[in-house]
Amino acid sequence: MIQLLFWVAFSILLGVLLYEVFPYKLSEGFEGLVGVGDSKFWAKLVPRRGDIGPEQEEDGFIPDRRYFSGYVDVQRFGVKTDFCRFVQQGSDEKNKFLACGLGGTDKLSSTAFRSPSVRDGFILGRDDYMRDIDGDGRDDYCRIVKQADGTFRSECNSATETGFSAKLVPDSNPPSEIKTLLQFYQGCVFWLRLRDDMLDYAQNLYINTAGDIAVQEVPPRPQTTEALLFNGLNQYVRIGDDPYLNLGSTIQLRSLRAIHFWVRFDEFTNNAHIFDFGNGAGIDNVWMGILHRGNLGTDVEQNKKVLLCGGDSVIPEAPSGAQDAPEMSPQELMKTTDANVEEFTCEGFAVVPKVLPRKKRNKAAEGLVAKTADLCYEIWDKDQRKLRVVIPKVFELGKWTHIVLTAQGTDSFRPDLAFYKNGKLIRVEQSGWLPQRSITEKNYIGRSNWSDVTSQYANKDELFKGALFDFRGYIEQLNESVIQDSYMWGAGMLGLK
Repeated sequence: MIQLLFWVAFSILLGVLLYEVFPYKLSEGFEGLVGVGDSKFWAKLVPRRGDIGPEQEEDGFIPDRRYFSGYVDVQRFGVKTDFCRFVQQGSDEKNKFLACGLGGTDKLSSTAFRSPSVRDGFILGRDDYMRDIDGDGRDDYCRIVKQADGTFRSECNSATETGFSAKLVPDSNPPSEIKTLLQFYQGCVFWLRLRDDMLDYAQNLYINTAGDIAVQEVPPRPQTTEALLFNGLNQYVRIGDDPYLNLGSTIQLRSLRAIHFWVRFDEFTNNAHIFDFGNGAGIDNVWMGILHRGNLGTDVEQNKKVLLCGGDSVIPEAPSGAQDAPEMSPQELMKTTDANVEEFTCEGFAVVPKVLPRKKRNKAAEGLVAKTADLCYEIWDKDQRKLRVVIPKVFELGKWTHIVLTAQGTDSFRPDLAFYKNGKLIRVEQSGWLPQRSITEKNYIGRSNWSDVTSQYANKDELFKGALFDFRGYIEQLNESVIQDSYMWGAGMLGLK
């Protein structure tokens, strides 16, 4: 009797095993690429592939880690055993597609379960992720996609039995980080993240670089970015919304309502402009930057005497330079100097000047640099400056600073202008000014339109030296919630929190 029960139990167990394993193998080999996967028990025994993964790729294919790369569940096993990533053959990016190496299918093709290629109309997106949007147990591929009307939303290609559908469907409940990015996209007309690429995520800009300036692209999606570095010598960026690098076709300065960026000054170069959009020096300019070489005078005011002269007196030691003299009235001077012709004899002009000792180098003053600089924002209408805002000591040498300038109110010409530093309001310029020019031809980042202009009265403007990150322009005002979220998002990318 015991033997009979044993064999009955063994038969049932064997039947379950055959039912679970063989239908999957038949499906894999003849009917499709993905098993039924309704049993969570046997699914846990399906291993990840040993020949395909984050560090390994199938021969003949090149992975692109700028886009999604990771383990998901497209077989409905309830466990993430399938490695999905973007690959291409050769150098043509139009051959790129999303492929998944399915768990439990070692030595079989890792690209058979795939999406259409870019050539076939598949839309790429850097803000991508995978999740089950329709509740069928399979993870679908999703990303933020630009719509025909210029807005952005999250859309997905659903996973099926054999691959990813070519049809896009909206994701009504994307992950929280995607919801945050969608909030940043609202009203955005240009967005240079400068994290690991030089792309405009709003897809409106043409970008030209000088001095081989570029963002470090490897590794992609870094947890902490170095952003875009400017050497202050020959590097800057020029942008436009047409191939001729003009602004005005898609992006008009008079439509801008907010500017957003992170900046770090590694040196306060003379009158450095963070951005300068215009038609030349003093013609239709909209620019923001610093004044002179920073606040050297005010930064060292308390220590000025010691640093410059090595003592309590600002007067050099005799006989070098002008010497201290008591205050005298003109009448007293007439009596006690050579001006009193009745008592003093004029000896005439000296033909040999006095030989003064060579002035010693003041080592205490060497290497003296400003630690802070004022923010300056100007708007010009043709050759007339209509607005100039100067905010003291906004920038600190060597430190990242988050800046947002946004219009407030509904006035189309002279709204209030609010300036934010590191997420906090620092200045409201009442009845400010908005740019009036529709088309600008010289639109620089890291360079001033006055850089080539010199005079006997002032040194020319120098190129910006430092780093820039997350540079955006908006045709809508930014509220404090978006500003705070942007500050926290950027601080995380820069490793500041």
